[in-house]
Amino acid sequence: MNAAEALRSIQYDLMEYIQEKVNVDFDNFLQMPVTFTYRRKRHGIREILARFRTQSKRHINGYLIRADDNEVYFLYFHFLDSNPKGPLNIGSWVLSFRVLDDRELMSLYREERKMLLNMTLKTVADFHGHLCPELVIGCKACEYAQKVLSENGKLEGGISVVAENCTSALDAIQVLLGVTLGNQRLRVFDFGKHNYTFSPRNGRNGLRLSMKKQYYGDEDEYRALEEKITKDRASLDNVLHFQGLLDSRVKRLLASPPEDLFNVENVRPMQQTTEIPTIYLSCWGCGQQVLSSRAIEFKGKMYCIPCFQGLDDHGPRQNLH
Repeated sequence: MNAAEALRSIQYDLMEYIQEKVNVDFDNFLQMPVTFTYRRKRHGIREILARFRTQSKRHINGYLIRADDNEVYFLYFHFLDSNPKGPLNIGSWVLSFRVLDDRELMSLYREERKMLLNMTLKTVADFHGHLCPELVIGCKACEYAQKVLSENGKLEGGISVVAENCTSALDAIQVLLGVTLGNQRLRVFDFGKHNYTFSPRNGRNGLRLSMKKQYYGDEDEYRALEEKITKDRASLDNVLHFQGLLDSRVKRLLASPPEDLFNVENVRPMQQTTEIPTIYLSCWGCGQQVLSSRAIEFKGKMYCIPCFQGLDDHGPRQNLH
């Protein structure tokens, strides 16, 4: 269960309420609980799924956690002093509730909180870790490219892709089309734009998709909540509401035909790269092995990028990518 599924469970009240005081070991350096004791058993905290404030003027004191037995709990510190400027350590830890796992739910509720509508989407979401709007955008782009560029339902010879962002959409592209950085059929330029160029490897013209401006009607509210969460000022209600906005966007995107999401233009075939065996050279500076394609020759010697940037006699330092 990931954080999004746990938050949906809280929205749907798929929980076992506990509301008991517990002993907690708290790491002051990391500012997070590391263990808690419940029913005479000590539980290690494997992962912090989300952090919250239960009082807007207090520091973060609520944690959605995954314990070492893989159960998900909500744990918070209850302040005895109601004064926001009062002592931070006067109070007690409370184990509020446990999120029900799949074994305890009917199939209908399991699918609802996962928001998985078909096996293809499930495969992509499992690979990425959760379902989010950017992942759906990547799926929709692949869906449209396959529809337009395939012959008899297949992309003969495969496809290469140039993406202009580093969002979750890339995971959808890698899973659905089999293009990766490793096989050199995916190139990424992080311009922060949902622009994608699909080029068949059979020499035919390709396709460039650029995302149209989307209006959801909640932009101001979305930005305000996002800022609160980013700056660790969010309450549990804030995070639950934000997850609801994300889910609404996912549903909207899933229901939209690709033609409503993207501007489309035909492009000339790209020069295709071929995956070749790697050749390594020794860097003159550090002695480590470096790919020959990423090594830099300077005054008859080969350097890796960090060592070349550290040289004093070749002029201003350069940022090479």
